[in-house]
Amino acid sequence: MPDTLPLTHPAWWVITHMGASSLLLPALVLVLGGLWKSGARAVARRYLLRILVAVTITIISKCLFFGWGIGIAALDFTGISGHTLLATSILPLLLRGVPWPALQARGWGAAAGWALALAVGVSRVMVNAHSVSEVVAGWLLGATVSWPTLRALGTTQLTHWASKLAPLVLLLAFHTGSATYLPTHDIEVRLALWVSGKGKPFMRHHLHAGRATIAPAVKTSP
Repeated sequence: MPDTLPLTHPAWWVITHMGASSLLLPALVLVLGGLWKSGARAVARRYLLRILVAVTITIISKCLFFGWGIGIAALDFTGISGHTLLATSILPLLLRGVPWPALQARGWGAAAGWALALAVGVSRVMVNAHSVSEVVAGWLLGATVSWPTLRALGTTQLTHWASKLAPLVLLLAFHTGSATYLPTHDIEVRLALWVSGKGKPFMRHHLHAGRATIAPAVKTSP
């Protein structure tokens, strides 16, 4: 979570949008609907539970830093990358349902999802939104969500229209407004400030300055 985001190649922003909650949460609804309607209801329930736990862990890691400055300076870690987590949790399931025989052969659809999730993680570093450690944490946590789900599905075919149309959501990544309408970062900051009672969030430079030198902002009365 940097203080500023530098301008970079537009392609990295398109890739990073593919991990945005604004796109992947609606895609998740379609994926779950496809699993449910295709008869994989037990898999859908376990998948939803895993992703809820993973998202909760991610939000807590960010709030601990925003509200209390808790991070790991040696790893440049201020919280798990949410984009990488969602991408790794959802994209392999999302692209598994693409109705293209070339992608479905030998699980290439899921493999394409893993590769795209990795690209999303790299993009978060390239646009200076996260450090490598934060992206790796997000990718590993996301893998604990998607990998068991893919194994449970095995060769089960998802025939419902929701599974087949869900990947089309990614086309909205080319339109910044569609990919950024849900202000999850601001919501996390406000939540952290509300719980911690701070007036301003801790930033990455505070982590490297040392917690002893950090003076949290004091709330002023309205």
